[in-house]
Amino acid sequence: MHARPRAVIVDRVMQIASQSLARKSGRLRLACRGTACVVAAALVGSAGLTHGAELVAPFVPTVMEDVELMLEVAAVGPGDYVIDLGSGDGRIVITAALRGALGHGIELDRELVELSRRRAREAEVEDQAAFLQQDVFEADLGAATVVTLYLMPEVNARLRPKLLDELRPGTRVVSNSFDLGDWEPDRHVVGRTSGGLFYWVVPARVGGAWRMSLADAAFDVQIAQRFQLVEVTGTGGLDLHGGVLSGDRISFRGVDAGRRYAFSGRVDGARMAGVVQVHDAGGSSVQRWEARRVDGAAR
Repeated sequence: MHARPRAVIVDRVMQIASQSLARKSGRLRLACRGTACVVAAALVGSAGLTHGAELVAPFVPTVMEDVELMLEVAAVGPGDYVIDLGSGDGRIVITAALRGALGHGIELDRELVELSRRRAREAEVEDQAAFLQQDVFEADLGAATVVTLYLMPEVNARLRPKLLDELRPGTRVVSNSFDLGDWEPDRHVVGRTSGGLFYWVVPARVGGAWRMSLADAAFDVQIAQRFQLVEVTGTGGLDLHGGVLSGDRISFRGVDAGRRYAFSGRVDGARMAGVVQVHDAGGSSVQRWEARRVDGAAR
């Protein structure tokens, strides 16, 4: 299915989102652990937190301008698979489908799941948009190329390990209003909501010890990593420094006695490989390089 023009998407979803859900607007979801209870309200949909007492949540939908902006920030289009955690009335998944993507929403509230399915039929995207009544912490996220969130900080904090463990490197994550703790966003965009929109690209796990090979030499490499922030260092005569990691793409630079190196490559579990530009007084060349883990860790 081809993506529809933006104006058609906005008009159509605004039409199908016009029904009032005021009867749900006063509910709160309480996540209880032992004798302590904390509010864990999912602002878009009612993100299912079933770890403890029976839970209920307010439904406060994302305004359509921010729905569009979330999908634009993540560059959602044909070929993408969007998973919306706490999907409420389904507007994010439906709008993504109108842009040509596939996707499904995870929502604990049965009535909202049924409403989402009706709205998908009204928007004529029921073959592209599915909705599951499920706890967000039990959802399988492996198929996603994009994950969207509008959840409270406490919920985001609990979801962060799941996102990093289950999502493939390069998956885009967009959160409305609330961040993911000390995982700094790649972008923070002003939206209609007070907190703006936060955007991350899930990084590959590259921290640790590697053995790198070039055409005529081999070097030991250490990579320090904190989420998408990396620092590459080397021994054995090649001074490596810097580092940029975006999803499974990595780049860094190096120098030795008479040459300058610019590395670019892709991470694939316990292996990295790519090309390196080598510059010296006699000119420049482009070579292949690869590196393999020597510490046993891999994603």
